[in-house]
Amino acid sequence: MTYRVGGLGEPATFDSGASLLITGESALTKQRLFDAVAPEANERTVVITADSGAETVVDELESRGASRDQLGVIDCTSTESDVEGVPVRQLNSPGDLTGLSLEFAKLLDDDPDRVRVGFSSISTVLMYAELRTMFRFLHVFTARIRSGGMLGVFSMDPGMHEEQAVNTIRAVFDAEARIGDDSADLRGMRFAQ
Repeated sequence: MTYRVGGLGEPATFDSGASLLITGESALTKQRLFDAVAPEANERTVVITADSGAETVVDELESRGASRDQLGVIDCTSTESDVEGVPVRQLNSPGDLTGLSLEFAKLLDDDPDRVRVGFSSISTVLMYAELRTMFRFLHVFTARIRSGGMLGVFSMDPGMHEEQAVNTIRAVFDAEARIGDDSADLRGMRFAQ
């Protein structure tokens, strides 16, 4: 089973269970993340957002062809939002990684077959959580994506962190898309052939 992903130059295909890190300036990576997690028919998308409210996330995905019954949002921005027809879970802080894991499990209670998971953005969460804690969380979270046959797409702005922190986070992922103004440089494993 594979996932087709747009927004990375040529359409890329990833094996189910893969986790992709999109790196570059925040404004660019956010748009590419929405492109990558926009669900196809018979798919669901869950977006964990620490930098855009739930309404913005839903608007972005609807503009890419998603319907509201395909979407779920975990909103860590502490902005109250009620989006009709979309389950939205609110967390008070992006640093509440335990709460995030619990809310994610609740959104997957009905056990859909094909799920795309978006995480925007690791950089924002790292302002609230220690690097070691974030590394452990991502290690467990990507293992859950792998075992569930999902596709995980995460964004990070390397310019906001020390090089060692960026390399530590990179080590968790199967592949990376480095985004420039007009380019996407894909590297790593887990591309479907």
